[in-house]
Amino acid sequence: MKLFLEDLKRLPKLFLGFIVLALGIYLTKISLLGMSSWGVFHDGLAIQVSWLSFGSGTMIVGAIILLLSIFFLGTKVGLGTILNVFIVGPLIDLFDKIYPVMPDDLVLQIIVLIFGILFTTLGRSFYIASRLGPGPRDGLFVGLARITNFQVKYIKITIEFIVLGIGILLGGQFGVGTVVMIIVAGYLVQFFFKVFKFDPKTEKQNNILDYFQLA
Repeated sequence: MKLFLEDLKRLPKLFLGFIVLALGIYLTKISLLGMSSWGVFHDGLAIQVSWLSFGSGTMIVGAIILLLSIFFLGTKVGLGTILNVFIVGPLIDLFDKIYPVMPDDLVLQIIVLIFGILFTTLGRSFYIASRLGPGPRDGLFVGLARITNFQVKYIKITIEFIVLGIGILLGGQFGVGTVVMIIVAGYLVQFFFKVFKFDPKTEKQNNILDYFQLA
């Protein structure tokens, strides 16, 4: 119970991370210059399925990945992992409703893309640093790495290229921004970790099972 109460105090930091992350994803989307691999995939789904928005597609895919990771890979999830699934997607759609405008000037598009990439990586770093569990996709990478004995980075690269390929085939928004995200995202996340004085190699991510063990 003590651990649970401590984690509740981290929720504001977690939610701030979600808001910044969702804003970043939205900005890369409206830049029209390309999104992350998963963004291209979610965009492709929204294009092909008429009733599916970008945000709801993000949420549904995240929920499916979360369930597969738990039941087939034995992945331990944290409070933040579950909240990630149900909050980030709707936030993206909310930003889209508040400001559904896409810049038509190339210089403005580049500026929007840069801020989108910065906010996406900042938000991701922020919620990971809250130590309430990784995102569902990160949990998938770790789970697959554990059962295949391949390093997480190779699993991540492989899955993201597969997802990117499917997203492009579905008509998702692919462009120079996608390439830039692939190249710089990891470095920016590490940079923000240093700013927050957070070391992912030594900091433990709390999972929900810990609450019952220590109750």
